[in-house]
Amino acid sequence: GVNAIEQAARLIGRLGDIGTTLARPQLHDKRFDPAFSTVQVGVIQGGTALNIVPADCRFDFEIRALPDFAPQVVVDELQDYAEQTLLPAMQAVDSDTGIRFEKISAYPGLATPTDSAAARLIAQLCGSDEFSTVAFGTEGGLFDQAGIPSVVCGPGSMDQGHKPDEFVSVEQMAACDRLMDRLAAYLSESEHP
Repeated sequence: GVNAIEQAARLIGRLGDIGTTLARPQLHDKRFDPAFSTVQVGVIQGGTALNIVPADCRFDFEIRALPDFAPQVVVDELQDYAEQTLLPAMQAVDSDTGIRFEKISAYPGLATPTDSAAARLIAQLCGSDEFSTVAFGTEGGLFDQAGIPSVVCGPGSMDQGHKPDEFVSVEQMAACDRLMDRLAAYLSESEHP
């Protein structure tokens, strides 16, 4: 039969190749860290026992795209590889085999200009004109795509995030609470476009 884990491994290897291509310096955006769109596999499941050819394998991957990169390009390239290279060989062994892609979620990157009204307002309320970018996704890109000016601002640091025992300090939460109070006061005291 067709070993599903071996075929998944080929797809995962292709994702690694795509990731290497995305990391080329000419595709970098120095505002971000990392400075390029990334692809990574985070979960893989397959097989039932060592002495049984695995009939199924599933893996989850994510694409963290810079704002000007269309992540569908990665999916299309992977699907083309599956359809043109893997499937013909698999179906020559067993015509009932296949490869299926399922999109679990997707959201666009966000790159709000630092001179936008939304960014200037948050800078004023924070008492700082320092801006940075972050290497994680938020709903901000969806709001921006819908025409709602968006800025990501919140407590904590990615030095403590996306790792075991991640946390946000009580002091950072209190500072965020004060910012939200200032934002609420601003919105209730003035007219806004």
